[in-house]
Amino acid sequence: MRLIIFAIATLVIYTDTFGQPPNKSYRVDTVLNKCIDKTNGGDAGMIYCLQKAEMNWDAELNKTFKLLLAKLDSSEQKELRESQRQWIIYKDKEIKFFTDIYGKRDGTMWNLAISDKQMQLIRQRTIELLDYYETLTQN
Repeated sequence: MRLIIFAIATLVIYTDTFGQPPNKSYRVDTVLNKCIDKTNGGDAGMIYCLQKAEMNWDAELNKTFKLLLAKLDSSEQKELRESQRQWIIYKDKEIKFFTDIYGKRDGTMWNLAISDKQMQLIRQRTIELLDYYETLTQN
């Protein structure tokens, strides 16, 4: 079962919202994959790697948010800030939901699933903000 969770986590990392391979690779994903390769499939090691990736994606999210804000006029900045506030509310509720559900299950693999889903939420939002930023900065 642990192998199945690992395979699912790896598949999710390599796909975007539409289930297609991403157009480019992301440094955080590369670091995560190298970290997971070193764990030899152990849950605790993979959870550590996912939590580290979550922190790295969060740092990228904050950096990208600031870069994007700098490209927007004051009205757009207000909209982005409100969008981000609403996303944070969604993220917190989503984490509570899947933590409540998975936390009731037996087995350490559910802790791995929780860590992966938390990281994926932040990863996806970061990629969305990056996409907005790249769209605005293309020549």
